[in-house]
Amino acid sequence: MKSGARFIAIASGPIQDRKRTLLVGIVARDGSIEGILSGSVAVNGEDATRMISRMISRTRFKDQIRIVALNGVAIAGLNVMDVQMLEKELHVETIVFTRAKPDPRKLVHALNAFARKSGMSTKEKKERIALVREQAKRKPESVEGFHIQCMLKNYELRAFARQSFEMLRIAHLIASGIETGESRGRI
Repeated sequence: MKSGARFIAIASGPIQDRKRTLLVGIVARDGSIEGILSGSVAVNGEDATRMISRMISRTRFKDQIRIVALNGVAIAGLNVMDVQMLEKELHVETIVFTRAKPDPRKLVHALNAFARKSGMSTKEKKERIALVREQAKRKPESVEGFHIQCMLKNYELRAFARQSFEMLRIAHLIASGIETGESRGRI
């Protein structure tokens, strides 16, 4: 991945008793913001992959974005993304950041509990769990104090880690500030 490549960092807004929440994407290159995209996703839904793909496909930057940075494999609660589908459809690499080491068992447990409470179909639950397990095949690396799952080589990853995470943080602040009137929390 060469220096100067454009990437998009995507974060969702807070889920506080909402059916949908804001999705914010920051398009950046070399630490500079070049654009801001937005949309919405269902809280605990199954539309995150489709909405992110649509958001990126409709932007003027679509042919220039090389990396999609995400804060975890699930956004807006338990809206699990199909990272491999994003990569295939958009011809990009993905970087999935977490502060704590990813534990797919915890996410699977949360999905099972949510399925029992919400009446989620067995088929939908199995599909989401399969996405979590597929992402778990990408072993996390610790880089710059974050845990990162991606297919980039270590030297490529280090170049994008800090600036990608900073743009994720800004996307989160924007989404939180718009949804609640003041930004809160940290990603």
